[in-house]
Amino acid sequence: MSFLTLDGLTRQWDGQGGVQGISLSLPRGDFLSVLGPSGCGKSTLLRLIAGLEQPQAGRIVIDGRDVTALPAAARNLSMVFQSYALFPHLSVAENVIFGLKVRRVARAERDRRLAEVLAMTGLDGLERRKPSELSGGQRQRVALARAAVAERPLCLMDEPLSNLDARLRHSVRRDIRELAHKLGLTVVYVTHDQGEAMSLSNTVVLMEAGRIEQIGTPSELYDRPATIFAAQFIGEPPMSLIEGPVLGYTAAVAVGIRPEGVLLAPPGRGDLDADVADIEFLGGETRLALSHPAARGLAAILPGAAQVGPGQTVGVIIPTENRLLFNAVNGQLEKEPQQNPRARIRQNTAPVDGHKAPTPPKPVKEDL
Repeated sequence: MSFLTLDGLTRQWDGQGGVQGISLSLPRGDFLSVLGPSGCGKSTLLRLIAGLEQPQAGRIVIDGRDVTALPAAARNLSMVFQSYALFPHLSVAENVIFGLKVRRVARAERDRRLAEVLAMTGLDGLERRKPSELSGGQRQRVALARAAVAERPLCLMDEPLSNLDARLRHSVRRDIRELAHKLGLTVVYVTHDQGEAMSLSNTVVLMEAGRIEQIGTPSELYDRPATIFAAQFIGEPPMSLIEGPVLGYTAAVAVGIRPEGVLLAPPGRGDLDADVADIEFLGGETRLALSHPAARGLAAILPGAAQVGPGQTVGVIIPTENRLLFNAVNGQLEKEPQQNPRARIRQNTAPVDGHKAPTPPKPVKEDL
């Protein structure tokens, strides 16, 4: 049964921006990320759910109750904002229980909830500190604790990690996931960071220009992007696109392939030859940016250190079973791969430098 239902939500300004005809259903306890570039309408969608904006059309139903016309305070939800929104003159404990005091919750109940959420968010021992005495990660944990202490079943989060550095984002990301699981929260999480969306969510809504581009699990969006936009927004590096005629298709076809599905070979022994434009060594793997006039964003991921250099020409193999075929005119997916591209054993070890390479367990072509 759906816990949160959005039915045809539309909110625009002078016919522009905002969201148009958004419909989706979210079961209780699900973690939904709304992902997309700046200006795609994801924050507007969150504000509509929260009651901070009113839709021009459509309905919002939370736990079986139509809340479309209700103010934010009557929707039985909590929010975590991009800015911490903490009172600077109040202590950690006072910030966390401020809402409970406003609602006149009994002191014994406030103390019980406070102790639980401080332990849950790792803020034990910091109760008396003011926000100015906390790190950025600790301040965000206070904001999370304030949402958790309300014990509302629906929690809305608007890019809560964007003000944190990379190390803190990873740490607080774990906190959010654990907190949502422990409390059984239904979460709607807005972000432009695909790493956050893919690692946190059960379901991802990818938006573009005020509309839903695709809804699915993180693996569905990665393995079976419904459009060229989805294919190139999801993934780091994103999916490579190759003009159809280069690989024997018509001009109406664009061939997509994930970088980990690309294999290298000596020049002249692949599906096409490309020049190595850039190399990123990341320890356990190396990412190659490849240049070809008929390809957009062509890349390969090799295990360990690459035995090639910038400017070198390599053969590029695009295995048939790893290809996705898109309509080059409307951008829609036309054909799914024969198998999951990540199910293949990655063996980008074909000899490209004149040295003998290990024989892969499942070679793609016998001449490798």
